[in-house]
Amino acid sequence: MASGVLGRALRRGSAAAAAVILLTATSADPAFAHWNGTGQDIASIHMRPYSYNSTWQMPMNKALANWNATSSPANFYKNSNSGSTITVKSYSNTWYGNYQRCGGMCMYVRLNSRTINRDASNFSNFVTSTLVHEFGHALNLAHNSTTSIMNRSRNRNSMTKPSSHDVADVNAYY
Repeated sequence: MASGVLGRALRRGSAAAAAVILLTATSADPAFAHWNGTGQDIASIHMRPYSYNSTWQMPMNKALANWNATSSPANFYKNSNSGSTITVKSYSNTWYGNYQRCGGMCMYVRLNSRTINRDASNFSNFVTSTLVHEFGHALNLAHNSTTSIMNRSRNRNSMTKPSSHDVADVNAYY
């Protein structure tokens, strides 16, 4: 619809009208471009309690807290009756983290200790960033190229919190 109006405005030679229409059409709902629809049905997501040494446990807990502190409906919490798990182990794969949906209220998140240990210069931040990113997938967020926790090329040693763009995408989705 907006492209038809934009075309008519351009044909009439109204650059100002075309700019307003284009701005409105592109900024009205940018979040739609960054959803993947493979996440959880609701934003309140439970997982089985995990227990690792403090080197892993503290940055993993920080990842939960970083999403829970946003102005979104995201609520990550531990529940011993949950089927969802977070597993840290050495995988032969090249990824740092992996999210897998196992149902509308179930997820498996894997953190690859081999690649994280190999590439992290700030271990705690790297773990937090990786898990915050995987939780983004649980919240139906897709990879993107903006300044975002969902950007595959982000600096994992320093970016540990969802960006305002990530929060806006979650709010628009749920």
